[in-house]
Parts: sequence; C-alpha cells; structure tokens
Amino acid sequence: MTEAAACPQKPVLEIRDLSIALPPGSDRAFAVEDVSFTIHPREIVCVVGESGSGKSVTSFAIMGLLASALKPVGGEILFSGRDLLKVSPAELRELRGNRLSMIFQEPMTALSPTMKVGRQIEEVLRIHTRMSRAERRTRTRTLELMRLVNIPSPDLLSRRYPHQLSGGQRQRIMIAMALALEPALLIADEPTTALDVTTQAQILEQIKQIQQRSNTAVLFVTHDFGVVADIADRVVVMQHGKIVEQGLAREVLQSPSSDYTRSLLAAIPGLHNRQSRALACDVPEILRIDGLSKSYASVGHFLRRHAPTHAVDNVSLTMRRGETLAIVGESGSGKSTVARCVCGLIDPTGGMIEIKGSNRNARTGTLDIERHRLVQMIFQDPNRSLDPRWTVGQSMIEGMRNLGVSRPQAIERAGSLMEKVGLQKSALGRYPHEFSGGQRQRICIARALSMEPQLLIADEAVSALDVSVQAQVLALLARLQHEMQLSILFITHDLRVAVQISDSIAVMHQGRVVEHGPALEIFSNPRHDYSRRLFNAAPGWNWTD
Repeated sequence: MTEAAACPQKPVLEIRDLSIALPPGSDRAFAVEDVSFTIHPREIVCVVGESGSGKSVTSFAIMGLLASALKPVGGEILFSGRDLLKVSPAELRELRGNRLSMIFQEPMTALSPTMKVGRQIEEVLRIHTRMSRAERRTRTRTLELMRLVNIPSPDLLSRRYPHQLSGGQRQRIMIAMALALEPALLIADEPTTALDVTTQAQILEQIKQIQQRSNTAVLFVTHDFGVVADIADRVVVMQHGKIVEQGLAREVLQSPSSDYTRSLLAAIPGLHNRQSRALACDVPEILRIDGLSKSYASVGHFLRRHAPTHAVDNVSLTMRRGETLAIVGESGSGKSTVARCVCGLIDPTGGMIEIKGSNRNARTGTLDIERHRLVQMIFQDPNRSLDPRWTVGQSMIEGMRNLGVSRPQAIERAGSLMEKVGLQKSALGRYPHEFSGGQRQRICIARALSMEPQLLIADEAVSALDVSVQAQVLALLARLQHEMQLSILFITHDLRVAVQISDSIAVMHQGRVVEHGPALEIFSNPRHDYSRRLFNAAPGWNWTD
C-alpha cells in the first residue's frame, strides 16, 4: 500500500455533491447522487462497488465522456480549481491526455486495430505538444515511454499492431499513452480485471512507481478488494449511485462501518469461504489425460522454418466423479488449451484423453456424440457465448433439439433449469441484452446443464464478475455439483477462487504441469518455485488468508 503525502496539499480533484440523472423509465432516478470526495497529489483513491454502483459513471464524468443519455444535474467536478462541468468542449479536449488521462478496462477496444502501437503513442505527443515531425519520427519519447512501462524490445514492438501483443503488453501501451505527458490526474477503470496475477502485480507496481515519481494523483476504479489492499491510500465505497462509506484503506478494510461494505468483504473468495469437501476413495474416474500435447506451427518466411509453438507439452491429469480440479497459471500457460482439447473444440497433436472410458486421441480425433455430450463448457464472456439475435429459450433448446429431444420436452426442461439456476421460466422469451452479467452467466450454466453432462468445464467463468455476483455463481456451481454429482474442471487465474472451490489444483507453466495435488496442500505449502511466485503475486493474498 502506498503512503499519501505527509503534508497537506491542495486537492488535484474535488468532487462536490455530483448528481447525474438517468433517462426517464430507468429503475432509479440517478446514476450518481450527491457524490463528494477528493484526491491529493501522490495519492491513490480506490472507488469500489458492484456493477451499477456509479463508479465508472463518476470517472467518465470527470473525463467528459458520459453517454448522451446521462446528464449532470447538480454539483461540481473541480480539477485544479476549474469546474470540468462548465469548461468548453475545446478546453476539455486540451485537458484530456495532457493533464487528465485514463486507462480503460479493455485495451483491445480502446486501441485502434489499424494503427501500430508506436504511432498511437506518438499521436498523443502530436496533438498536445509542439514536438517536431522529425522528433516524433525518431520516436525517442515513444521508446522512452515504452521502456518506462517495461515493454520488452520497444523498438520492435512499437511497429506491431495491438492484436500482435499480449493482453499485458496492450495494457502497458495504454498506460504509456496515459502517462505520455505526465498528467496531474490518472484515472484507471478496472485496468487489471482480465489479467493474470503476475501481469496484474506488475501493472499495479508500475502505477505505484509512476504515481510516486510524477507526483500524479490516481483514481482507481475496481471491484477487487485485493487490489485495494495492495495500492489504496483511501477507499470510496459506492452502492446504487451513492457513497455508503469512505476513509483510509486500512480502516475500511479492517473495520468497515457499513453493512454493504461488510457484505462485499465477506463475498471475497478464498480459504475463509471454503466449505468442507470430502471425496470418497472408491469414486470412479471420469477423466484421464495422458501425455497430452498441442503444438501450433509458427508462421515465417517461406525459406525459413520456425520451430512449432508448444501450447501444451506432455500433460497428464486425472479426475474422479464429483471432483473439482482447478488449473491455474498465467496467460499462455496452456490451461485453456487443455480445457478446449478435453471439450473437443480443438484437436490435440499428441497424447490421449479418456472420458468415462471413451478415448479421444490425436490420430483420430474422434469421440462418439453420446460421450461428447457428457462434457459441456462455460466460457468467460456470456455476451459472446449467447447469440444476441436469439431469445434465451432458443439458445437453451438448441443442443437438446440436436440430440433428438422433442421441442415441448426441450422447452419444459429449459424452464426447469432456469428455475434451478435462480431465474424465472418467463426469462426464456427475453434476449441476452435484457439481463445483467451475472444473470447471463447463470443462463450459460443452465444451457450447459441441459445436455445432462457429467463433466463441466468452466473457463474463467467468474473472472469478469463483481465480487458479490462471483460469490453467487460459485455458490450456485457448488450446489449444482452436489445435487447432480458433477465433476468440474475449473480454469482460472484467480488463486482465491481456486482455493475456495477446488479439491485439487494443477499449476501450469509454459505448457507443463509443474505441480499437482490437494488444494489445501498446495495452498499451505507450494513446492515449486513458480507456484510460490504465482501465490506471492496475487493482490492482497496475505490480507484475508
């Protein structure tokens, strides 16, 4: 956690009684109501809350990026004494990128896919400085910024497009752009949500270092209390557009004054929320993976052959009926590739996968449809998993209809499953966009269960959800597992989730399993150096566990 400046200073940002109205017909009158807080130089203030709490709306209001339907109707946003709600559009454009900067949650949507990343950094310098074309072409400042955020081989990577970089590298490019002119205020809107723990730790450390070096004030929007524990000086907790609590981070985390804050803290996954789990020794195996490998040919010059990329290298694992096995590791470790091979979405290049006695090998890639039905997958993003043109009911019955189930039977089963996951049968007639993120993930779980699987694969199924919604989905999976004797292969980069829900954990690194064993043993005494580094990198790991 950082230390705020010792001596009193004028605030960089002061929000006074800010209210932003929602369009008529919304479920409440205000997106943000009577919000007030300040940020001083070299201070990190974290704004936390669930989706719909108003935290991102507040940050967008500061930057002048509110949707046209949202109207500020009261209060002030004072930046160095100037009310940002009253400055002209031209003045606001001058401030943005120069004195005010923002790091967005998803760099792939914030970066232009048609421009090389070096040019995108240079664009900030071109618009806001008098730097000559020659100076920009030498890209000296661009490369300096890329080195500042620890981009490897900056001269090479500056000539690449966003899709050619990893998620962590793209987020570093966003940070470099935001810091190009050393802003007085940096707003970070969920910048680490989708990153693995080691990349997340590196990004957070860089933000702290830059904030201290440049005297920058940081407004950090997040739903992750582990991040709050690691970096925040002060915390602002929001619910339904209002501030329910604010204060020094250590005081809010250790002695919260509001019931809402206490409920958020109680929902954090980890050992403290782990329920007693016991698996009988005589339970039969449902999954056996033996020597699984998956390689991809590298693209190169037609006269030069490149060595193939080994995404998965000689992985062997077993699972029993009713067991939860969590596979953890960084991005690129191969954990999702293993899941997709098991599910049959991609074919392995070597090894064998045995599902309840039925083999799938690299040579034939075959698995009869009945055995294939036993394995279903829940993906990370329900928005991309559900067809926006289909009603929920159409998506639910598709798999059952393909297996020959009559339409009336499929609809009846779909309605029953919707109730099982905590939704109403009437939801079958609605479209995905009419539901919240947590509700859409429940729909995806119901759809997977419609095939009556015995092995459920959850690939980062809760990583993008708020902590309270995440807790609800994890509790739902645990209940369904007990009722239906499901085996769950859980792919995650969140070690807290893995420790809470799993019977055993497999740690993957560079395509290999480096450690595998009972969850509590690996949690309490990781044997491999990589496992220890992974656990140590988790934000706020020692704070609750």
